[in-house]
Amino acid sequence: MRSLTIKRAKRYVASLTKMKVYIEDPEYGDLTINGAPCRKLGELKNGEEATFEIGEDAAKVYVIADKLTRGYCNDYYQLEAGAEDIYLTGRNDFDLGAGNAFRFDNNANGPDETQKKKSRRTGLIVTIAAALVGAVLGYLIVSGLHSAKAAAPKTFTAEEMSITLTKEFSETDAGDFTAVFESNDSVVLALKEPFSLGEGFGDLTLDEYVDIAISSNGIKNAEKKDLGGVPGFTYTYDNPNNNESYKYYVYTYKLGDAFWMIQFASLEKDAEKLAPQFAEWAKTISFAHAQAE
Repeated sequence: MRSLTIKRAKRYVASLTKMKVYIEDPEYGDLTINGAPCRKLGELKNGEEATFEIGEDAAKVYVIADKLTRGYCNDYYQLEAGAEDIYLTGRNDFDLGAGNAFRFDNNANGPDETQKKKSRRTGLIVTIAAALVGAVLGYLIVSGLHSAKAAAPKTFTAEEMSITLTKEFSETDAGDFTAVFESNDSVVLALKEPFSLGEGFGDLTLDEYVDIAISSNGIKNAEKKDLGGVPGFTYTYDNPNNNESYKYYVYTYKLGDAFWMIQFASLEKDAEKLAPQFAEWAKTISFAHAQAE
């Protein structure tokens, strides 16, 4: 056996996050990182130094933030076989695309620039997707939904997207969205995400886009669905500010240069009654000069 000591420099970046230390272990590994089974050694607080007992075989030692982001928020150091104790240092770098990942110092045998670039691209995509649903929750916290009313059709547009709702709807402050249309009993939230937001973003399939939006937001009750021929999902959200529960029907589209996410939401107690109307409104969604996949 030998000792592995890692010193995490004290920095403001990711200062509240405990970094997790793992080592490759084909026999006892319980977490897969970059395709390799790994075993947890311990944790590193900001500015902390910790020592772990390890074997004498060659192995990669990883530092990650958590299990969810381990695919892109990680760094590894290749340990050579031997009996001598090892001392490593590192710190967390400010890099939103990589989740402000921990980086080992003087790491000539760690991930190359191609690997880091790929991880950064994945992290940026997850960051973008995480904002999609998070913005919805923030909007409905301050939005009140009440009783339904029948009204004549009315068409609304947002950039190249158009949708026919009713005259009971009005366009309101969009906040983080491309457009928001609100009535007394429901709200429609439209969000355009250009491929230019991140390298490789446009390479995602709609199914991958939906998966990332769900997983990166930790939505436990999401149900992926084919919504009238359109890929999407449904989920509910309990608003702690007013003790009301809301239900969302999320439709996703991929065009030539952007993803679109159109969400219909209402109080959960009204959702079953309004769902057929949401489906009818969704059928009117169209995009000028672009063909949805």
